[in-house]
Amino acid sequence: MKRLQISLEPELDRELDRVARADGVSKAEVVRRCLREGIEPHPPLKDDPFVKLIGSVDGGGPNDAENHDEILYGPSWSSSTRRS
Repeated sequence: MKRLQISLEPELDRELDRVARADGVSKAEVVRRCLREGIEPHPPLKDDPFVKLIGSVDGGGPNDAENHDEILYGPSWSSSTRRS
């Protein structure tokens, strides 16, 4: 396990101690349980809907990254908002 140091307000530390004693576990275990319940892990990259878009369309030109506004919104949008 990785060691982590945190700071708690005195009243939160007292409540953490109370819960740990009631459950018969360490304060660290109470914190780990709370984190497991409160933090939703990221889905595996292969299941990410955004990643599934990769390769779903044919590639464009070599300057597509530079011209992305024009490609996404059309030539009139990019020329009307372009800064000098």
